[in-house]
Parts: sequence; C-alpha cells; structure tokens
Amino acid sequence: MAPRAAAPSRPKVSATAPGRSDRTLVDGGVADWLRFLGADTASDWVPLWPPDAFALTAALLRRTGAYVALVNGLRSRSKGRRRAGGDDPIDVGQKWRAALDRVLADSPQTLEQACPRAIRRWWAALMSCGEMSLADCASSPALVEAATSLCIASDEASVGIGIGNTDEDGVPLPPDPFVAVADSVLRKNGYRSFCLSVPPQKLAVLAKQHTPQRGCTIRSLTHHLALYTPTEIQAFWWGPFESAEREPDVFNLLLLPWPVEVRARDFHPMSRRAARSDADGLPPRHRYFDYRPAAAASPASVARRVVKALDNAEPYVDKIHGIVLPELALSPEEFLAVERVAVRRGAILISGVRAPASAETNGMPVNACAFQPLGITAVQKYASTPGPIWNAMRQFQLKHHRWCLDRNQILQYGLGGRIPASRDCWERSFIGRRDINFVTLGSWLTTCVLICEDLARQDPVTEVIRAVGPNLVFALLMDGPQLRGRWASRYASVLAEDPGCSVLTMTSLGMASRSRPRESVEVDRSRTIALWRDAIYGEQEISLGAGDDACVLSLVCKKRQEFTIDGRGDNQQAAFPVFAGATPFPSQT
Repeated sequence: MAPRAAAPSRPKVSATAPGRSDRTLVDGGVADWLRFLGADTASDWVPLWPPDAFALTAALLRRTGAYVALVNGLRSRSKGRRRAGGDDPIDVGQKWRAALDRVLADSPQTLEQACPRAIRRWWAALMSCGEMSLADCASSPALVEAATSLCIASDEASVGIGIGNTDEDGVPLPPDPFVAVADSVLRKNGYRSFCLSVPPQKLAVLAKQHTPQRGCTIRSLTHHLALYTPTEIQAFWWGPFESAEREPDVFNLLLLPWPVEVRARDFHPMSRRAARSDADGLPPRHRYFDYRPAAAASPASVARRVVKALDNAEPYVDKIHGIVLPELALSPEEFLAVERVAVRRGAILISGVRAPASAETNGMPVNACAFQPLGITAVQKYASTPGPIWNAMRQFQLKHHRWCLDRNQILQYGLGGRIPASRDCWERSFIGRRDINFVTLGSWLTTCVLICEDLARQDPVTEVIRAVGPNLVFALLMDGPQLRGRWASRYASVLAEDPGCSVLTMTSLGMASRSRPRESVEVDRSRTIALWRDAIYGEQEISLGAGDDACVLSLVCKKRQEFTIDGRGDNQQAAFPVFAGATPFPSQT
C-alpha cells in the first residue's frame, strides 16, 4: 500500500514575493506553474516523496533555465553558509533516504515523519517566491538555491530506484523499503512514473542509467532520476526484473540476421486506388509499397530453426542470454513460436514483427517490434507455459516513422523493376500510439528498442531516451550493410556521445546482400550485418563469413565514474555494455 502523505506546516505564499514584476500577469508566476504541475500551493503542503520533489523543482529549473547557476559557482558560494550551520543537499538527501527506509519498513508510519527539516525549509523558500514571474526566476539567488537543493537532495534520496540490486557475487538482493514502495507507485501509475502526487499526465519521472558528460542541460543534474514531459510519446518503465540466477560476467546475444534472402517480389507497390485510405491529400508523386515476403515455412519450422541455431552456438558460449532478429523478421505467429523456445532456453527475445492489415489498423499493415524478457527472469519458473504472465511481460511497440524509398535506394536495392524510381515510395504501415519501452534486467542493464527510421528521425522520442540514458539501445533495421560512415553509424554515435548509450544496429543478411551502392568497392561488404557502438571503445563492425547466417555477440559491463554539473560523482556505478567478441557460424549444420 502506498504511504499516506501528511501535510507539514510552512509559511503561506507571500503576496509581496521578492522579485515580482509586471510580467507575472503575462506568463504567470512560480506558484501558478507549480500548481499546474500538481503541487498544492494553497495549503501547508510539502512534496514528501523524493520523485515528486524532483519532478516539480526540475521542471521549474528546466522551464526557467535557472539550473545553469550551478556551473557558475552557486554551490561554491553556498559552502560557507553550510559550514556555518546550513544544510548540504547531499547530506540531506542521504538522511532523507535513510529515514524513508526506516518509516516505510513499518507501514503505519507516514512520509511526514521521514521528511527532513531542510526539505520543508527549501520548499517554503521556493513558495515565498510564489508570485515571482517565471522570467525572473533565474535572477533570484534564493529561489535558485532552494530549487537546486531540493532537486539534488531528491536525487540523492533515490539511489537504486528502478534498478535491481545484487551482492558482490552478482546474486540478486531483495529491494529495500523505499525501492519497494517506488515499485508499487510505478505500477499504480501504469508503469509511466515514479511520482506519488504529481500526475503522470503532467510530468513523469523515470529511473536513469547515464548522466551526460558533455553540455549543460537539466539531464546533467541527476544520477538516478529522469524527468520527461509526456507528449505524443508514451514512455514505460518495466522492471527491474530479478535475474533467474546470478548476474553473468559475460552477456551473450544470439544475432539471427534473417531472412537470409530478400527478393524483389517481396516488395509490392500499391496503386493509388489501393492505398487511397492513407494517401488522400498527398502530392501525386508519392506512392506506397508493402513488404510481404511469401510464407516460406510454418511457425513451428521457424522455431525449430532457432533451436538448431541455439544448439550450434553452444560450443562458443557458456550461455545465450538473448536472441535478436531484425526489422520485419517474423510474423506474429512466428514470434509466438520462437518466444516459447527463448523462454524455455532462458533467453530474452527481441524481434521485428510484421502483422497483416486489419480494421483496427485502418486497413494498413503493421511494422512493430516485440520484446519478451521472461526467459531471463526469476518469474520464468512460475510460468513454464504461455499464459497471462507471458502476455503481461511481452512488450509490443509500433514503428514511429515510415520508410521512404527514394530513387537512390530503389536503385541501390535493385527494386527498379518493381517500384518506379521516378517517385518517392513510402512504406504503407500503420502509425498508431507512439511508445518507448525501457526494460531493466538485473542491476545494471536497461534496454530499449528502436525500429530503423526511428533511429534516424529521433524526434519525438529523443527527449526521453536522452533523459533516461539506457545502457543498451537495439536498433532493428531493414537496411544495407552496417558499415562505419553509413547513416546508422552516424545516428548511433549521437546516442553514444550523449547520454552514453551503447547501440547495436542490425539488419537482415537478405537486405544487406541486396544492397549494391553505385560507387564501386574493392571488397564485398554485403555480409556486414551489424554494427556495435559504445562510448568507451567506439565502433565494431560485425560480419558473417561465407556460409554463416548467425552470430554470437558477447558483451561485458564496464563501470566508470560519471559526474553531475554540481560535481557529484556516482561511485563508479555508470555501467557501459562494451564489445567482448563476435563469433559468426552457420545455424543449420
């Protein structure tokens, strides 16, 4: 049960708040802004839950840009006051967390009993500026110090939120009381936010894995909490899922770049009449295509092929922890068949999925990805056969942007006999609700998936990915060879630099083999099916040899220190999956 938040006292909002200007009537004031976000500014209310305090103050700091004072000496100017009896936000946050763990271990207790006096005092100082114009906030040292102190203390109080915990040997540990309550709050909010009082429709707070080490944004202020404003992107935080066993020293992914053959006749150009449902109003030069490969095998035969690939991978690895297939690789029926194999073999499954048109999709096919983490979690032993738990754990995410085949690409992929190169030809797929799913496995790995164009057209998903800083981004592509210098490498480097994500881009061998750039090349690179990029060691092309159609990618976790803009380190807890080897092999020998 979520704890009850009692209301401690604080001074009323002053009608003559310092710094008031005529612009208050134009853009509103601090109290108006915080009230809109969910704060109760008309009563003796204080944000008693750290994610709530963070959401309100970080949103204010972001809106006004006042956090920039932290790189201009704000904290150093306040050190003398702290030594003279003031409060250090770091110490306050750590004491707040210790008190929360004490009171939350005893359910009748309330959050009020854990709230430090400094939190109440900083909130009162913030509210004393309640009528100040937002435009004037950055010029008020008292307001900026109160807001940044609340933000820092909230972050320090939230260590471990949304992330699993293990002992030195990698054995999972039960969550402490604060984390357990945070998990229950997350579930209550539909896995959208850790906030208790701030509505997830206004602001969402998720957990965080990386703090940007370049630039100066609100994302640079925290190690543990990520702020994001829900817009057309709905972000979800799933996990942490407790590992079925101790966390591995080496994390092995089985890459299956299937199909190994893509034929020109798999691309079906649509007449304007056939595509009319979503082509009305577009210029006549636009056309549409469907990607519909002929069914080559039954779902059961595809599952048997995956079993054979897993068996053939055994000589090279201790265990396969995940299976990855590229964009549009499986039908829904094939995914469900392969899912059974993955779960029973103790592996996660990530794959592109192509689904046929239906009334629910306005007569358009579906291009999506599906992520099933069940196999690697402790829950697996309670769900040995498909059922409600399987359905609840499986995440399904639609592609955000359509692929546009232009003249160069039509020629590059040898499609000129099927698709007229005189016009742009758009992928005819359903664009529904735009989601991004963050899945946390164990204590250090948070992943998300992007589908081809979603890596290149990063709006509107960029904000939340950069805020969270997931350790590992899977980009499932229908593209040519994954070479250094091509578009996927460029966009992966953006996420590797800020916030520090490791990125795997992967295409099918069939599409890579179709790619024939007009520029002559000395070496055939068409079997380069994946590209790995991390912030520590850079890029690594992953190629298959002749006769190979599968590959094991091995990763290890590298820990490094990250710092916030106010100078706080994270005790070497920033985790980077890094390249540890790639072994190609034939899956069906």
